Amino acid sequence: MIEKSAFLSCGIEDAFRLFTERVSQWWPASHRPSKDPSSIISIEPHGRFWELAADGREFDLGHVRQWEPPHHLVLDFYLGTGPAHPTEVTITFAPEDGGTRLSIRHKPLPGAEDLWNSRAPVFAPSWDSIIAALTNRVTDMLR
Repeated sequence: MIEKSAFLSCGIEDAFRLFTERVSQWWPASHRPSKDPSSIISIEPHGRFWELAADGREFDLGHVRQWEPPHHLVLDFYLGTGPAHPTEVTITFAPEDGGTRLSIRHKPLPGAEDLWNSRAPVFAPSWDSIIAALTNRVTDMLR
């Protein structure tokens, strides 16, 4: 299991909205299957987590299993393993010292253990990059 966390300098409601509704504005191009920095990434309540590239290509990134604003989000995560063998990403948001503690837990689901073992060394630094992109943009996005 991979566990990561970061402090976001905003309230819990803003943190949840930035993570879910404005994901296209901070998700790094290096971690988009399209490699298109102008693509649109969407996380839909009880629905798709996906990317739409400017040229019309669509990429399924996962599926929302739980949507409990502003505290909790659980995704079947397809990046690195595909929809036939998703992993699970749990994102929690908790108030902390006038801001929000973002916590991410990423683990294999049954049937994805072999892929997990080969992909986990890539997942850990990828989450570091993704979280850094969000924390670096929080202040700009709240203006």
